[in-house]
Amino acid sequence: MNKEHITKVKVLLTEWNPLGKQSVQITDLNNYETEATDILWHVKKTNTVEQINKITNTVLSQAFGIHVEPIKCKIIAEQIHSILNEK
Repeated sequence: MNKEHITKVKVLLTEWNPLGKQSVQITDLNNYETEATDILWHVKKTNTVEQINKITNTVLSQAFGIHVEPIKCKIIAEQIHSILNEK
């Protein structure tokens, strides 16, 4: 995990905005930086997309008490997997 990875995952989460309209109610959201860091803390380069999907789902569910959209979460997991495996 490095700052570049955190920034890229933060952008993915911000564009997705899993909180939707609730995001304006959270004063310290900071474009999902904490959640991006938490996800990457648990993810290893060798994790599969499915494992990254579960980690992402768990982090977001625990952080916000929300149910995340499974299909969108899997798309984000695929993108995180790609980010971690860039050459």
